[in-house]
This record gives sequence, structure tokens and C-alpha cells, in this order.
Amino acid sequence: MTQTISLTDELTGKGGIQTDHDGFTFSDLAVLILDAVLFIYTGWRSYHFLTDSVPDDMQIMALVGLWGLDIGMVIWSLVWMFGSTEKYQDWTAMAFFLIDLTGVILTSLTDSLSFSSPDGSMTGMLQGIAAPAIPLIVVANVVAGFIYHMTSPKTRAQREARKAAAEHRRKMEEVSKMERDLIYAESYILAKQETLEKAQLLAEIKVAQDAVEQATRAKLRDQVGVHSAALSGKKNGEGNQELNGLKAKLAALKAALTSGAPADPASTPAAPIIPDVPIELDPMQINIPPVNEPVPVPANAPLGRLLPPDPVIHSGNGNGNHPSP
Repeated sequence: MTQTISLTDELTGKGGIQTDHDGFTFSDLAVLILDAVLFIYTGWRSYHFLTDSVPDDMQIMALVGLWGLDIGMVIWSLVWMFGSTEKYQDWTAMAFFLIDLTGVILTSLTDSLSFSSPDGSMTGMLQGIAAPAIPLIVVANVVAGFIYHMTSPKTRAQREARKAAAEHRRKMEEVSKMERDLIYAESYILAKQETLEKAQLLAEIKVAQDAVEQATRAKLRDQVGVHSAALSGKKNGEGNQELNGLKAKLAALKAALTSGAPADPASTPAAPIIPDVPIELDPMQINIPPVNEPVPVPANAPLGRLLPPDPVIHSGNGNGNHPSP
């Protein structure tokens, strides 16, 4: 039958004489029948050899072993023709087709010689080779099945997808770690800023307290200021009023502390505003004669007793020093 050559084949240099292999022909059917009939012979030879290598109660294992010899040879040939797509799959399929074919030849020869020449040297040599070789071929077929699937395009695509997903997860974990570190740094800095602000405020309060404490101690130790305040309070008449207001406030605070409840600012009488000058006391409450009034002198008093005593100058530490004459 004449085959029409396409324009593409002529352009690519494939316009020579070609054999028509399209469709299922009589020759294909004849070859399949031949292989099927001969497969019965080789299969029986392999089965008979395998039955001699297994216990009597495990004859079923001989049929299983055929999948590593005759049946395996047919399957690997079909895989190479219709299934494999990658070079590693092609190599695996073709290699184990040849290996299984070698095993079939070895079992057929050994089994045939075991009947025709059971005591021959050739029979003994082949039996010595086939005994370890056939189990190795069967086990190798199991390994080849795993290799074929591990090298398939689908498996490769799935592996690449898993690798990409794992790489993505690793990068996202790095991003998450950076976000956690940033949150920690933000919390740490804000907490430190709040602590510093509180420390600054407490330091200012402590400085103010120390200043008030030092000023109060200085007022208590300033005897000259106390004397002057006493003289000034007598003139103005405000010492008793301020003292009464302070006493009232102290009594209210004492009552609040005793009852355990905070003092009510509205119920506490307002204390008068104390000026920055030392507290002025009533000169009548101390035994210091006013300097503006003359001191009565007895007529018979000696002259030395008429002179006033030397003034005592009090320093800030409360110690009195007499000035030198």
C-alpha cells in the first residue's frame, strides 16, 4: 500500500520510503499468538524450577515468583512501549526486561537439563548459578517498581511542589520571627519609656520633699528667725490665729488616721496660708522682753547688772556663739 507523504515530512527530511505500521495488522496478531504459546512453555519451566526451590506446603510462592520472571518480562516490555516517559523510566523498563528475560532463559535451561541430564556437569553448574540468581532477579523487580514510580514526571512535579511549599513556609517563619522580635522591641521600648518617665517624676517629687525637709529643719534651728517672728507676731496679732488653724488641721488628720478613712477636705477647716517668712509667735508666750519697752531698773542695782547680756548668735546648726568684744 502506497503511503502519502505529508509536506511536513518532506520539509523535515522524512520523505523517504516508510513502512506502514498504523493499526493492528495480521503480522501483529501472529507475533502475539507466537509469544503467548511460547510463554506457556517458558512459564511452566520457570514454575517447575521455582517449585523445587520452595517447601511443599508453600507451592503458591512459585506462582508469585513468576511475576519476577516471565510475567515481569511481559509487563516491563509493555511499560517501555506504552508507559515510560522519562529517560530513567525508559532505562529501568528496558533493563529489567532484559534481566527478566535472562532469568527466564536460565530457569528454562536448568529445568530442562535437570530432566535430560540430571547428573551432568552443565546441569550442576547451571543449578549453582540459578539457585542464587533467580531470587535476586525477583527481588530486583521489586526495587525496579519503586525506581520507576520515583522517577516519573508526576512524582518529580509533586516533589518540586513540596520543595517550593517548604521553602515558602521557611521564609514565612522568618517573617513571623521578625514580626515577633519587632513586637518585643516595641513593648520593651514603651515600657522603658514609661519607667523613665515615672522615675523622673519620682525624682522631682523626692527633690521637692528634700527641699521642704531641709527648709523646715532650717526654720526650726533658726533661733534668730524665731525671735524675730515672735516680735512680728505680737505686733500684727496673727500668731494665735495661724497656730489655731494648724492645730485644727493636725487634729483632723489625726482623726482620719485613727478612723482609717481619708480625711474629707471639705470638712477640714481651711488653714491660713503660711507665708515664706518664719512663723510669727506671740511674744507674750515666751519670756523675752520686747526690745522697744524699757526694762525697769532698781535704784540700788549695781552697775554691772544694768548692762544687758551679750547677744547670742545662733548658727544654722543650733549652736550659740558669743561674738568677741
